[in-house]
Amino acid sequence: MSLKILATGDLHLGKKSSSVPENAEEGSTKFTWNRIVDWSIKSGIDILVLTGDIVDQDNRYFEAIGSLQSGFEKLKKADIAVYMVAGNHDYNVLPQIAGNGKCNNVHLLGSNGEWEVKIFSKKGEQVQFVGWSFPKQFETNDPLLNFNGKLLDHNIPAIGLLHGDVDIPESKYAPLDSGRFLNKPIDAWILGHIHKPQVLRESGPPVWYPGSPHSLSSKEPGVHGPILLTIENKDDIKISKIPLSPVRYEKISIDITNSSEEEGLRDTVTSGLLNDANTKIDELEGVAFLIYDISLEGEHSNIKDLERWALPIVDAYDQEIETETRLTVRKVLVNAKPKLENIENLAKLSTPAGVLAKTILAIRNEDSNEFLYKLVKSWKLNYRKIITSGTYQALNSTGRFDDKTELEVKQYILHECNHLLGELLGQKTL
Repeated sequence: MSLKILATGDLHLGKKSSSVPENAEEGSTKFTWNRIVDWSIKSGIDILVLTGDIVDQDNRYFEAIGSLQSGFEKLKKADIAVYMVAGNHDYNVLPQIAGNGKCNNVHLLGSNGEWEVKIFSKKGEQVQFVGWSFPKQFETNDPLLNFNGKLLDHNIPAIGLLHGDVDIPESKYAPLDSGRFLNKPIDAWILGHIHKPQVLRESGPPVWYPGSPHSLSSKEPGVHGPILLTIENKDDIKISKIPLSPVRYEKISIDITNSSEEEGLRDTVTSGLLNDANTKIDELEGVAFLIYDISLEGEHSNIKDLERWALPIVDAYDQEIETETRLTVRKVLVNAKPKLENIENLAKLSTPAGVLAKTILAIRNEDSNEFLYKLVKSWKLNYRKIITSGTYQALNSTGRFDDKTELEVKQYILHECNHLLGELLGQKTL
């Protein structure tokens, strides 16, 4: 007999997906929590594992407690145990929920920042869970430094549960050294904190971030859902993905070189979206919303017209496909280049258009020049001023702003250079 474990984390109960209609229940993380519970019961899961940040934050407690408690009670009736650790968002909420005594099938591991082991037994099969929970909102030490292997029974399969940042030493969210996952009596590590699903190690032992089971924003593209662990013994643990998110975000590039008129652009965009969705049709069962960010690529004779034609797409495009999935558009970026016979010749001019052409070529060719260097430096400086200003202080303190990479900065600059050059060419001012 094998044991089946469904593992997930970072559900952030109380939040909703961006760019989903306000009245759509599928946009709420509560919807996906109920879907996880129902799937677990229907599929005969033995254990549900939660790796922290199940509740978004303290002020979501009363919003989340009802659905979370109801789910725990359903799982109890189905004889499904729950093992979990607390993250930086729910470090003091999960202990309250787990400690209220209503569901004895729910076990919180590692309270107060101390490693803890609990053994699960069913029909002669056993598995042990070892976990560490956030004792406070910020943790700058690696909890793996205090891991105690003596707590474990080395004859029973062991699953490690942890919430934190891997290989980011400066993180204030439990910085984890990936090397410390090795040479410990753990047969698989399941982590929380990162919303994008990631496999850090395939084996020896496997180390997985299941990611958020509910996709919340365009920063989290692709398939989302829990992972399923099937345990035969210590040396036979199979892991697979279970797509359950009702919302999915994707990025797509569409070549509009031959779309010289607005009607042609609409046809090109519509065809591009439908073709892409059809390539994913087998993955869209149960997905209510497939939300696109579009990048218009290629060359166009009038960038200004192209930007004007692209504006209505965000609000107007809404199409349902055979899986009853609605395709919508969140953003359209015009990354097309001005249509030029020879941008190299234009770049030789000392006019504003020539300077822009020279900058575009430098970015395209991964070169640099003094003007581009100053642009990048100025962009970074102004971006830092904005995100550290009083207006954004509350958001910045949560760590939700990331410093942009050199490549990302140059892509912003490239977009603006293309836009300005298109404007100048439209004015016939070289």
